[in-house]
Amino acid sequence: MRLLSRWVLFCCSASFAFGQSLPRSFIYTEYDPNTGDGTFVNSVIGWDRFFENGFTGASTVIGNLEAGTIWTGHDVFQRAPGATTGFHTYTNLADSSLNENDYHATMVGHVLAGSGYVVQNGVPDYTYAGLGMAPSATVISGGIAVAFSSTVEGSFETSEASVVSAYRAFFQGVGLGTGFARPDVINSSWGGGDSSAIGAEYLAMDGLARQNPAVAWVVSAGNSGTNTVVAPASGFNNISVGSVGGASLLQPSTWTSQGLADFYLPGPNGGTTLPGVRVAVDLAAPGETLFLAAYLGRSGSFGAMPVADPYLYDTPPTNRYFTSGGTSFSSPIVAGGIALLKDVANTDPFLNFKDNPAAFDTRVLKSVLMAGAQKTVGWNNGQNVVNAVNVTTQALDMQTGAGAMNLDAAANVYFFGTRDLPVDADGRIAAAGWDSSTILLNHVSDYVFDAAFTEQTELTVALNWFSVREFDNATNTATDIAFSNLDLQVWLLDGAGAFDIKVAESVSTYNNTEFLRLDSIAPGQYGLRVVFGSKVFDTTGAVNDELYGLAWQSMTIPESGAPLWIASAIILCLKRRRR
Repeated sequence: MRLLSRWVLFCCSASFAFGQSLPRSFIYTEYDPNTGDGTFVNSVIGWDRFFENGFTGASTVIGNLEAGTIWTGHDVFQRAPGATTGFHTYTNLADSSLNENDYHATMVGHVLAGSGYVVQNGVPDYTYAGLGMAPSATVISGGIAVAFSSTVEGSFETSEASVVSAYRAFFQGVGLGTGFARPDVINSSWGGGDSSAIGAEYLAMDGLARQNPAVAWVVSAGNSGTNTVVAPASGFNNISVGSVGGASLLQPSTWTSQGLADFYLPGPNGGTTLPGVRVAVDLAAPGETLFLAAYLGRSGSFGAMPVADPYLYDTPPTNRYFTSGGTSFSSPIVAGGIALLKDVANTDPFLNFKDNPAAFDTRVLKSVLMAGAQKTVGWNNGQNVVNAVNVTTQALDMQTGAGAMNLDAAANVYFFGTRDLPVDADGRIAAAGWDSSTILLNHVSDYVFDAAFTEQTELTVALNWFSVREFDNATNTATDIAFSNLDLQVWLLDGAGAFDIKVAESVSTYNNTEFLRLDSIAPGQYGLRVVFGSKVFDTTGAVNDELYGLAWQSMTIPESGAPLWIASAIILCLKRRRR
């Protein structure tokens, strides 16, 4: 039998908070339960635009996989009478799987889909108290632990079978239970070890993510500060999330993991590991001092720990809360944001997204979120001017990736600009938008902006593709097959509309993301170019094309210096209902 692997949940130490029956839950940071003061996190990250137009995740399914399962007895998980969505528990059938409720999963579940439904003085209503990111989504919770530590709170052990069986069920939608649909997005707030993500479990996860691109997989980057980002965040086919906080929620958390990850090159005699050659954080979201639903039962991590706290109950009360933080909660903020984007895509009849699988592809959604990300304090992806070209070989900021998630900006990119060109690449594009296309080895794909920029303009562009890790359904294992090396360029066109002067390029070798943020480019007509010039490795020699997602957004910079969205005249007005 394979040895067990030990991992840890990515939350900081938690403290109890008592005294209010209707606390302002996770959506507030730096919350004071005595005064009710705090910052409404949802509003800061652009959530209001969706909520006010009735998009609350009702058409989506969110999966949460970590050590234990969500305890749904807490007040924040109550749904209105007659609600057709809610919380469900998946039973992991792998040998020794514990399937126990856990305090950590309960907090994460609150972030994902706390409902905000309350009854005050006998009157049912919806309030901001208890609201998660996607308060009407269906949530399926699963556990992968086969043992919890009795000495280190939040530490647990898994087996290869307990991990792979659960992730296969969630990615493929098989074995989840009668009537449960495959999740639209999976959140994973755990990890530890394996910076190159070459272990059997991580190969399998990456392989399943590539096999099922309509299921976005979001993971916590970790809380180890300057230390290396570890698996599963160090994998390739996920969306890895770091933490931000501070007064503006744009300051990278001091403890968010940021160390460069390793890269494994398959080859004879076991291959070669290249240490510290790639950035493994894709995005950031708030993760500091959040007010979260507490599970105090004697199971999961608390069940394994000695009874030392008088507030640990066999039958816990439903109105207790933790004040906690960590990338464990940054990750479900992004996962919930994806659920909101997909909720609009699923249900709005004017978009026609339902007829286009590319609109739900993780490579596209990841690029959309990156293109709409907000610049964080000290953001730096190593861009330098080389021979008059702005060049980065790093692509992303080591702490926050493309920056802090901004759902408002992502909506502009996803819904209101170019929405997938009718043929592969080589087309005219709006000031914001996205495309999914296949590129051949030794070819380029060109995009030309419809209109010239008439003022100084800020431009962000994100390119994402998958590492070719193939999952075998017969053996429940995956193989590292190939890794393509794509590049991203911005060009200034000449008077005839031809690509003339290269302005910027992102040319990292070991990332499967390229990203450019140009704070100010001169007026003129510009184009984007995707280049497939080489492969880092290919064990078969047969991988000669690559499917990618590309997204971009531009902002004019008026003389006042206050950026304005080019697409800001268009608002999210495709209303279904309003609360």
